[in-house]
Amino acid sequence: MYWRLFFGPWTWLFRLMSLLIPKKKGMILFGSNEGQLYSDNSRALFEFIQTKQTHIQPIWITNNPDVYHQVRSKYPLSVVLAPSIRSAYYYLRSEQIVLSFGWQDMCKMPWIPSKYVNQLWHGVPLKKIGLLKSQSEIKKDYGKTADLFIRASKNVNRFFVASEYEKKIHRAAFSISDDKFRITGNPRNDHLYTISQKEKLPGRTILYTPTFRERGEGLGKHPQVLIHPEIDEEQMHNFLLENNANLIIRPHWITASHIFSSDRIECVDHEKEPDLHQLFKEADILVTDYSSAFIDWLILDRPVIFSPYDLQEYTNKNGLLKDYAELVPPPICHTPVELFSSISDALENPTIHTEQREEMKKKYLEDMSGGACERIFEIISQEP
Repeated sequence: MYWRLFFGPWTWLFRLMSLLIPKKKGMILFGSNEGQLYSDNSRALFEFIQTKQTHIQPIWITNNPDVYHQVRSKYPLSVVLAPSIRSAYYYLRSEQIVLSFGWQDMCKMPWIPSKYVNQLWHGVPLKKIGLLKSQSEIKKDYGKTADLFIRASKNVNRFFVASEYEKKIHRAAFSISDDKFRITGNPRNDHLYTISQKEKLPGRTILYTPTFRERGEGLGKHPQVLIHPEIDEEQMHNFLLENNANLIIRPHWITASHIFSSDRIECVDHEKEPDLHQLFKEADILVTDYSSAFIDWLILDRPVIFSPYDLQEYTNKNGLLKDYAELVPPPICHTPVELFSSISDALENPTIHTEQREEMKKKYLEDMSGGACERIFEIISQEP
C-alpha cells in the first residue's frame, strides 16, 4: 500500500494540483487508525479545538460511514467521508494534517511534500518499532514497501511526545532530528488527570486489554484468550463469581470480537466503544500483556497486572526495547494461579505496588498533569 502513497498514478496529479490550489490558513485535517476509527490522540485534540474560538478549522477525515455519521451528528460541518471529491478538496486545501498512526490515517490520500505534518502517535512503545528492528524484521513486516514506510514515518514536521524517554525511542526508530520533537503530553490523557477514585462506577470490574500479535493473519484469526490460554470460560466465571467481579475484554482494534456465555464476561470492541478511556472509568484493575495502554492507566493509580503468557515467543517475534521486567511495574504473572492470586490481592488492596507504579509513570509520562491539548493547540495555532 505504501508505494501508492509516493508513486501511485494519482500522486503526481495531486502534487500538481497542490501547487495550483491555494491552502486555506488554519484548515487542519485530522485522522486516526487508517481512517477506520474516531479515536486516540487525534480525536482528543480535534474535540478540544472545537471548544475554542479560533481561526483554526479542524476537519475529521474517515473512510468509515459509521464514523462519518458519528462525527457529523456532533460536528456537522467538520467531517468528510473518503474517497470523494469533497475529501480530495479538503485534503488539497488543508494547511496541516494531524496523525495518530501514519499517513494511512489520511485514508490513502497520496503523500504531498508541501503538507505540514503533525504526528501525535498512539502510545509509548514497549516493543521495537521502525529502525529499531533489524532489516530482515522490517522487510518481513512491510515487504517491498519497507523503505517507503520508513520514509513516510520520517516525513513529519512536528512529533509530539509525552516524555524525554519517548522522544529518544522515536528519534532512533524513525531517524527524526531533535528539533522536530515537542514534549507536551498526550491529548487523550488530559481527562484522566481529572478522574478521582470516587468517580469510578460502583462494582468490581477487571479490564483486560491484550495487544495485537500477528500481522497478516486477518480479522478474526486471533484466538480470544481469557487473560491466560490455560484459563477456560468456566474457570473464569467461577473466579469472578467468588470475587463478586466482572471481566471486560477489550480486543485490539483489528481483532474480531467474541461472545461469551457467562453473564460476568463481556467483550467490548471498538465498534461498541471506540474510546478505551471510557472503559478505564469503569475498571478497578487492568490486566494486560505488552500493550502500552497500561501507561495511560498509571495516571489513575489503580492496580495493573501483567500476563505475558507467551513472553519468549513474543519477544523472539517482535523484540522488546528492554527486558520485560524493566518495562512494567509488578506484578508479572506467568501462570493462572499467579494471576488469580494477584487479582484477588489487588481487589482487596488497591494500593498494592503503588510506589512502583508511580516510578513508572514519571518515567513514561513525566509530571505533565494534563494540559496536553492546550500546549499542542498553542503550537499549531502559531506555526507554520
